[in-house]
Amino acid sequence: MTNLKALTTLLAGGVITQSEFDRFEKRVSRAQAKAAEQAEIQALVQPLREFMEADVQYKISDLVLGVLGIKAPCHGYKETKEEQKHRDGVAKPRIIGALEILGASKYGSGAQTRYSFGEAAPEFETNAGDEEESAES
Repeated sequence: MTNLKALTTLLAGGVITQSEFDRFEKRVSRAQAKAAEQAEIQALVQPLREFMEADVQYKISDLVLGVLGIKAPCHGYKETKEEQKHRDGVAKPRIIGALEILGASKYGSGAQTRYSFGEAAPEFETNAGDEEESAES
């Protein structure tokens, strides 16, 4: 028995009121929508893993193009308002969610944000050798 069937049975039996039923129905619907969205994001993880190469930083628009085949204006494509709304409101957040599942690293902010994974930690040169030389002088 699904949650909605159980709620309908309770409503018909007079155990809950219509307003309680509506509130619970809304909760169930939101939970189902969230689960469906998570499934969509999870489905993108493997194609994203296959598309990305280690030690390469990608712009989000390049990942959306490579995995979903959706072009952006930076790829020379003139998109409609509906296409832009879908790319910005659906495609990008799904790709970002899949990147989070993969544990990808994020660099920069705004339009300059880049994503990568499997990247070795950057090595920094220290001045320790220089300090020893100047101490000897």
